[in-house]
Amino acid sequence: MAVKLTSFGRMTRKLRVEWNERLVDMANQLGVTGGYLSAVERGLRNAPIEWIDVLTTKYELSEEESACFTNALSESRLFNKLDVSHLSFDDKQMIKLLVEKLPSLNQGFKEELTQLMSR
Repeated sequence: MAVKLTSFGRMTRKLRVEWNERLVDMANQLGVTGGYLSAVERGLRNAPIEWIDVLTTKYELSEEESACFTNALSESRLFNKLDVSHLSFDDKQMIKLLVEKLPSLNQGFKEELTQLMSR
C-alpha cells in the first residue's frame, strides 16, 4: 500500500527535522510512542487536537504557524482515511461540512439526502 503523507504529517516531520530532533524526542514531547508519531507523520493515524497546543508551546510556533498546523490537522483527520485527492478544494470543503453537520441532522433529512445522492 502506498503511503500518502498528509500536510500535517509533512509539517510535523519538517518541524522535527528543523529542531534537529529524533522521532522519539518529539514523540516524548507529545506523550506518545515513536511508532505512533511515525504513523501520524505517514498519514496512517490521526493526531489528537491537543497536539496543536503542545507543538505551539514546545516548538515556539507563531500564531500563523499554529493556525497552519491546526488547518493541516483538520484536513488530515478528514482525509487520511478516504482518498479525496482527486476532488477540488470546494468539494473537499463540502465533505468537511457534511461530516461536521451530520450528527446534528435529523433522520428524515439524512434519508432525503441519501436518496438525492443515490440518483
